Amino acid sequence: MTTKPLPNLLLHIYEGNLLENGLKVIELRKLKEGEYFKRKSDAKKEYIRGHYNRKDSFGAASFSCTDSDDIGRCIELKPSTIVYVEAY
Repeated sequence: MTTKPLPNLLLHIYEGNLLENGLKVIELRKLKEGEYFKRKSDAKKEYIRGHYNRKDSFGAASFSCTDSDDIGRCIELKPSTIVYVEAY
């Protein structure tokens, strides 16, 4: 089974159109701090977008994202990362 890419994916991302499962595709940088998101459309785990880390000698620019179930678990994601949010 092969999966075909979504036609005009960049247009969908820019406009924030609905995708499968009632989720919206958006870049991480467009979310507000404290909003919930998923990394894949069928993922069970949700994350909370945290603060912005500027580029410095230790690494590239990133957002700190906390696991919604375990506040001690944190990941760093690039601002251009594509994420899925609830369409409400």
